[in-house]
Formats: sequence, C-alpha cells, structure tokens
Amino acid sequence: MAGGAAFGSAKPVGAGAVDAGAAGAGGAGAADVVSDVVAGVRGGGVCAGSALRAGAGRGVGPEAVTGRAPPDAGGGGMIGGMSSWLVPVAVVLVVVWVGVRHVRMVRAEALLAEHARRRVGPEAVAPSPVSVWREANRLFRAGEAEGLLLLAEIGRQVPRRRQDVVDTWLAALRGGVARGLDASWRRDVQRELVGHLRPGEDFWPGMDVVAPGAILVDFDLSGCRVGRVDLTGAVFVGDARFAATTVTGDASFAAARFLRHAVFTDVLFARSATFALAVFAGNVSLRSAQVARSLVVTRAKVSGRAEFSGAEVTGSADFRHVRFGGRALFADVVFQQDARFGHAWFRGRTDVGSALIGEEAEFDHARFGRRVPAAEG
Repeated sequence: MAGGAAFGSAKPVGAGAVDAGAAGAGGAGAADVVSDVVAGVRGGGVCAGSALRAGAGRGVGPEAVTGRAPPDAGGGGMIGGMSSWLVPVAVVLVVVWVGVRHVRMVRAEALLAEHARRRVGPEAVAPSPVSVWREANRLFRAGEAEGLLLLAEIGRQVPRRRQDVVDTWLAALRGGVARGLDASWRRDVQRELVGHLRPGEDFWPGMDVVAPGAILVDFDLSGCRVGRVDLTGAVFVGDARFAATTVTGDASFAAARFLRHAVFTDVLFARSATFALAVFAGNVSLRSAQVARSLVVTRAKVSGRAEFSGAEVTGSADFRHVRFGGRALFADVVFQQDARFGHAWFRGRTDVGSALIGEEAEFDHARFGRRVPAAEG
C-alpha cells in the first residue's frame, strides 16, 4: 500500500504491490538516476532520454525517475509528454544564450585589442598631419612650451610647412601683451625663430619675416639669412641687432620704433630697404652696410648717433626731412646714384660732405647745427 501511495491512488491494489516491490528492490538505482538527470541539466550536456535509458538498465522504470505516475487513459498522458521534452528544450536555450554571450565578449575583446594596438602597439598608426598641426597651434596659443617645440618639429619633418611655422610664431609676436605673451615668452619664441634663420644644422633657407606691428624684445637677427622682411610699425624693446644679416628680398622697417640702439652693421640688403618714418631712440648704425637698390630713410628721427660710414648704396638714397639729433657720420659712404637730403636737419656734428655721390646731390633747405665743420659749410 505504501508503494501505491507513492505512484498514485488510481491504480489497482495488485499493481501497487508489484510497484512497491520494484521500488523497494531498485530504490538505490532510482536515486542515482535522478542525480544523473540533475547533473546533466546543470551541465547542459545530458538529456532526459539518456537518463531514462540508464534507469531502465538498472531496473528502474520511468515512474521512479520522473516521480510521476505513468500516463493513463485520462489527461495524464499529455502531462507526461510535456515533461519529456521540456527539459531538453530548456537545456538547448541555456546553451544558446551562453554561446551568444561568449561571441559578444570575444568581439568586444577583439575591438579593445585593436584599439590598443593602434594607439600604443609597435605598429601604431600615426595621427593625421592636420590633427598634429591643430594640436600644436592650440598648445602654442595657450603659451605652452610644448606647442612651440612641436611646431619646430613639424618644420623639421615637413619642409613645405616651415614658412607656416615661422608665420605662426611671428603672428604670436604681433599679438601684444593682451594675449599673455610676456617678455620671457617672447624671448623663447624669438630664440626658436632665430635658431632656424641662422645658417647651421637646423637652418631653414628662404624664410620671410613678415610681422607688421610686432613687439620684439632684445631681437637679435645677427648672422641670419632670410627672404623678405616686413617689420613695418614694429616696436623693438631693448637693442635690435641685424649685424651681418642677409636679406634677399625687400626690407621694410617703415614707422618702426627702436627704443634703444639699432645695429645694422655689415648688413646686406639684396634689394631695397626702407626706414621711412622710423624712430630711433638710441644710436643707429649702418656701418659698412650694402644696399643693392634704393635706400629710403625719409622723415625718420634719430635721437642718438647715426653712423653710415663705409656703407654702399647702389640705387638712390633718400634722406629728406630726416632729423639727426646726434652726430651723423658718412665717412667713405658711396652713393652710386642720387642722394637727397632736402629739409634734413643735422643738429650734431656731421661729415656728410665726405660722402661720394655718383649722380645728383640735393641739400635744399637742409639745416646744420653749430658744430658743423667749416669746410662743409
């Protein structure tokens, strides 16, 4: 009767006795098969049919494995049929879910590995030149030394961008104090600029120096070789040195202000040079300078000494309306064409009479101070 209670009350008494005996004889086998089924479901690789066949080999019926009564003529057959395929379907769904997740993880890891390889791997892909140029300009405008050095490196690696780099540096020197470019930063930019304009290992030939209105601090372009120079309206704080500089293009210092001394000794202007309306607060020296074409110094003002000794001007020389506050020295000067000094004012000592003028010499309405030598009167 105990076996009948275990398998269902609807069975006949005789059948229950037989089942009870079978359960008693194979109870241990049924427990083992149930354990196998549970382990199979968890592992995802054992199906219920295999467990049932194992139970049959041990003399255990399907009733002992499933824990349910055998199907009868009523609705029990449908329930038994559903239980026979639900477990395999569940196992299949679990396996599919695990597989999909594994594939996604593999793809994600592959993408991360590729990203890392492109950035820091031995075969890292170099950033585009446009992005490097923009980053260098951003850092430079922020006043960071890294931007200054990065621009210099771009010029070294890409020669066609050298003039762009020079223009960028000069544009910063034109920005004024309002952009946060103090004297120290200006000196750093000028030092890097001049280092590429002076012949040597890191020389960039043919660069134009175009910076109208720039503010230059202790600017020293001595020994440099450049193309065109346009420093119109520039302000030179401290001494300005252009000794032995070679300018292959036109040079303009018109309306520039030299707050201390200006040195153009042995300078070579391969074309024209103009200092019209320039203001020299200290001394100015063009001693032994060479100008291949015209020299224009119209309406300039020199507070200190002006020295042109030994200079040579191939074209015309225009000194009209110039005010010489100190001595004006022209010993051994050669003007191959016209030399005009109309309305010029020589307040200090001058030896302009010793200059060699190839064509017309004009001194209309020129004024001389009280210390002009008598021979020149």
